[in-house]
Amino acid sequence: MTSERGANTPQTTGSGQDLATLGARFVALFIDWMACTVLAIGLSWLDLVTADPFGQALLRALLFAAYCTALLAFGTQTLGMWLMRIACVSADHGGPIGLLRSLVRAVLLSLLLPALTALAHPYHRGLHDLAAGSVMLKVPPRRA
Repeated sequence: MTSERGANTPQTTGSGQDLATLGARFVALFIDWMACTVLAIGLSWLDLVTADPFGQALLRALLFAAYCTALLAFGTQTLGMWLMRIACVSADHGGPIGLLRSLVRAVLLSLLLPALTALAHPYHRGLHDLAAGSVMLKVPPRRA
């Protein structure tokens, strides 16, 4: 349904839905990472976690992976994706990607390098999307 097979152009999937732009994807990633950073700083400020720089970096990565896993396991958007009007869906059926695939995607994405591989893929799918079987699409405008 939403795979790159049978697409007419690099901007549309086989179902005719527009792929999310790289710019929107990276802005959404930045928003989500900043949300996890603010949460980690707040937890540190409340003395609930360590203020050690390495511990803070690890905490941010773990928070980001948990946040993305939880939201994409049963839904199709994180806060950043919602603000940028894009969604992460299964390339097979167009719905949520499920718990295991969202965990794989989140862990790989938290490493950041797989996200950069989207620059070279013709359909802007990074290693994290390919491993999880997901694709990023623009959310169609709501009809009144």
